[in-house]
Amino acid sequence: MEGHNFERLRAHILDLSVASNFDQARLEWKLDAVEVSEEFDQCPCGKEIKEHCYILNFRNGNKTYVGNVCIDRFLGIDTGNLFDGLRRISLDPTANANADVVEYAWEKGYLFNEEEYNFLRRTVLKRKLSPKQIAWKKKVNIRILKGTVVRRRTVRD
Repeated sequence: MEGHNFERLRAHILDLSVASNFDQARLEWKLDAVEVSEEFDQCPCGKEIKEHCYILNFRNGNKTYVGNVCIDRFLGIDTGNLFDGLRRISLDPTANANADVVEYAWEKGYLFNEEEYNFLRRTVLKRKLSPKQIAWKKKVNIRILKGTVVRRRTVRD
């Protein structure tokens, strides 16, 4: 698999973990945030990425980021549906957010109240919405994207 250097990723994760073996260390990490950038960056494995998965070590508080392939393949955290849903609403803010986007937005505080959360959950598969519902969904989707999608990276965390 060209571009992915598992040993580099493994060393990066181990340096920031409490455990001294990778199989145990990878269990210390959870997804903290995601970001989509227009400009390429580099995953610790060496692969160029635009989809960043910020992860938090819940045992020692360390943070880092990896690409969406490495977070799934090596850390076992699936972000595929989340990024698919974010891409969908970034192309069309009136599109339905999928369940992963709705849950992520709720967890991150991008939804102001349970009414917004329940509305998005109810409309995940709905095809016919009133103009008022479409306007509300667009407003909420744009707020989700502003919290998640970054147009230009200026400072690296």
